[in-house]
Amino acid sequence: MIFDLELVKKHLIVEHDDDDAYITSLCVAAEQQFNQYTGRVLYAEGADLSSEPDNAIALSESIQLGAMVLVGSLYENREGGSQLPLPTRMLWNPYRWLHV
Repeated sequence: MIFDLELVKKHLIVEHDDDDAYITSLCVAAEQQFNQYTGRVLYAEGADLSSEPDNAIALSESIQLGAMVLVGSLYENREGGSQLPLPTRMLWNPYRWLHV
């Protein structure tokens, strides 16, 4: 998992470890959603992307924050919604890979 579990738990205001596996699965889903929404392939912060595809991108603070907003939304609304939260889209839109 690319996202920092402890940072995500702080965002969610979760102080126990009971939901760690569930929160981790939400983080993995958020990473997959980022890749699908942006057309990018997300790598850990500081990763060497020199031999990766052109659409590879390293984790940044705004990508992490957008993921935390999405994870928070999924954590609070376990049935989910039909679209990404607006703050997540606003934070991720600059990273969209547009095929021209």
